[in-house]
Amino acid sequence: GDFDVSITVPSDHIMEATGVHQNRKDVFTAEQMKRWALAEKTFDKPVVIVTQEEAEAAEKGFSDKKSTWRFKAENVRDFGFSTSRKFMLDAMAVQLETKKPMAISMYPKEANPLWGDFSTKAVAQTLKTYSKHTFDYPYPKAVSVSAEDQGMEYPMICWNFGRPDKDGKYSDRIKYGMLGVVIHEVGHNFFPMIINSDERQWTWMDEGLNTFL
Repeated sequence: GDFDVSITVPSDHIMEATGVHQNRKDVFTAEQMKRWALAEKTFDKPVVIVTQEEAEAAEKGFSDKKSTWRFKAENVRDFGFSTSRKFMLDAMAVQLETKKPMAISMYPKEANPLWGDFSTKAVAQTLKTYSKHTFDYPYPKAVSVSAEDQGMEYPMICWNFGRPDKDGKYSDRIKYGMLGVVIHEVGHNFFPMIINSDERQWTWMDEGLNTFL
């Protein structure tokens, strides 16, 4: 189906969702808009759009103003979104053979430095690898959101676990577990989201193909 979704939240929130963001200028600062424009032309490493300093400043108070975020998605089977005043956001472009989607991550300060170092790079690598072995990723973006436990996918957006301890340190087990779940949940965009296989009836198909890739 086609989705045209407007979500109103406190003005200090940062949001990502399924679909193309329709009113970025209304919800980003002028400086954040400049960073986003840079990210759209950057292919080697993520550009930080919403900084940790900006996220920490938003976290100190609760805005009494509201902002509406609007997203439009065509020909998708579901819609997901995530919003918080704690989120920082980074992004980079991914050059595929016929497409140039954006790889994006949202995460709180509790997820750094792990997420800032690895999440968006893992998203980009997943899109390149899966596209190479199947077909160019047709969606305009893929978003990885930091969650404390497990992982879950929706079209263009997914939630992934893996956080350092309070001192910012993490083991190889945490690091590679986090990378593994990012790859897996972003990979579910191909199977079952794009291919639209019946994941309830033929679980082996979307999980099996995803794991194989």
